[in-house]
Amino acid sequence: MQDFVYSLTDAERKRFRIYAYASTWFGCFSDVMVDSSAILILYFTMLKSSNSMTMLSTSLVAIASVFLMIPASGLVNKIGAKKVVAWSSYIGAASCLLMAAGPIFGLDAAKYVVFFGCSIYCISKALWPVGWYVVLGSILLPNERASFLGFMRFSYYILTATTFWIIGRMMGTNPPLWFLQVIIAVIGVMVMGRTFFISKIKLPNHVGGKLELARTLKETMSNGTLVGFSVYVAFLCFAYAAVLPLTLLYMKNGLNLGDGFVQEISAIGLVGMIAAYFIYGKLVGAMGVRNIQIMVHAIYIITPAALFFCGKDVPYVAYIASALYVLGSFGFACFFCYLSQEILALAKPTSISMASAFVQTYQFLGTACGRSMISLMLGGGMLATSWTKWGITFSEFQTLFLFCAGLAVICLMMIFLLPSMIPEKENHYNP
Repeated sequence: MQDFVYSLTDAERKRFRIYAYASTWFGCFSDVMVDSSAILILYFTMLKSSNSMTMLSTSLVAIASVFLMIPASGLVNKIGAKKVVAWSSYIGAASCLLMAAGPIFGLDAAKYVVFFGCSIYCISKALWPVGWYVVLGSILLPNERASFLGFMRFSYYILTATTFWIIGRMMGTNPPLWFLQVIIAVIGVMVMGRTFFISKIKLPNHVGGKLELARTLKETMSNGTLVGFSVYVAFLCFAYAAVLPLTLLYMKNGLNLGDGFVQEISAIGLVGMIAAYFIYGKLVGAMGVRNIQIMVHAIYIITPAALFFCGKDVPYVAYIASALYVLGSFGFACFFCYLSQEILALAKPTSISMASAFVQTYQFLGTACGRSMISLMLGGGMLATSWTKWGITFSEFQTLFLFCAGLAVICLMMIFLLPSMIPEKENHYNP
């Protein structure tokens, strides 16, 4: 597969990169809607869904990805990346249209229909990234990866943030149910843009065969560098995955800041992520992947550690916490860029789909466990509401920030598992 990319001309690679960008531009709205947009949450609320069902719908992507990504890599080996992307697009579009049609089944059943549709969409979401990495491995030279991934995510968030902000302005205070149905339906139709543009990209001829899960998994696990990197990613996500949402929750319920201020900080944090995606390619050129990875780990320690000292009595605490939230968002964006970059560097040409699925499974596992543990500690009455040390009173939120910072410090023992830290690599690594 890596030999194939060298057979493409500069003009072909440039054209295929544009098609790859376009595939994400059409598919990004559905991903953001399910993962982090208020649209689906508002929709569930209008349908009289319980809070538990609404919150559960936001975790379905991580749950589905943990269980389905590795089997999906076998599906790529059997039928090819383009067909897997097509299946993901068809399922994703159909599930969005089903969610939009939920009220047709009656108000009592609608929330269950929408939840079922959301569950089906999360299955399609688990299929898409595995085929996507195979496509990228076929059209990107190693020195093109950082700039491509940085601009892709930069454009991705600019497009979705602007569009959803406009939709929010159009909604008003009490939007009608049909308005959200139309938005979800349109987003569902747009999902088909993924397979349309991927189908226009030239890939190596695929010879159908067996799922070969055992062979490709064994080959992937034989790459000790990749396995070590996956373990590092899992523990780092476990330590940090809850910090950003916990910060917003602390601003609202711990510091008692206004809803409008918290929403503004959330938007500013998104700008921090966009900035990171925009300059990531230049950062790699100036610093190298290794120094960026060290920088991200440092941010993952500094952000929660500093938030631990952001008590109510600290002068300008709202602005300090906001600056730390932006810093944490910047580091989070850089993490996702180098994660994708290292997956492509570590994956062998014969098992790129399994390698991407393997690393991302560990990533989602760490994320799910980290957020679940913080949620349990916060909501289960396991922590003292407040405690005093050095004449300073700390809240339960600050205790959790200290806990996350401590976990990130412990993860420093694993930093030598990063591929960029290993001076001589016996396993495949092509940065």
